[in-house]
Amino acid sequence: MERKLTALLALALLTGCAAPARQAPELVDQQRYTQDLRDGSARFTWPDGRTPDLGVLAEKSGPGPDRAPAGSERIVLEITNSCAWYLGWEDARERGDQAATAKALQVMGEVLPKFSPEDPDGQRYARETAAKAKQGDGSLAADYVTNNCDSVLWR
Repeated sequence: MERKLTALLALALLTGCAAPARQAPELVDQQRYTQDLRDGSARFTWPDGRTPDLGVLAEKSGPGPDRAPAGSERIVLEITNSCAWYLGWEDARERGDQAATAKALQVMGEVLPKFSPEDPDGQRYARETAAKAKQGDGSLAADYVTNNCDSVLWR
């Protein structure tokens, strides 16, 4: 996940996702990144049992001794939130919890496809994942989890 997050942070820098057009993005240190990640996490909903340990997440995804573009924590939180809902959906299915399964499918279909407007392929993947999940096929969700979620520590 660390390599993928580093690549996404580079994408954020190149696209200026957090900066106004025609201005160099503001760069933040690890302390500011960690605070922004903590503040930003409150804007997301998390399924029961799938709240990330934000200290660990900031440590693994942040710039360390370097600097990261301000706003890059949004991409990390979107990836992590997608992990949480895909895993939460599978958890709910395994428990036979119809209400939690329905909530996860709702978030997967209505919220996750709106993440990262700068990444239309990612949005398309989220729509396809939700459509397959509604049919009972968790293969795309499982692929996403395998490729993006292994270093997230859940609380």
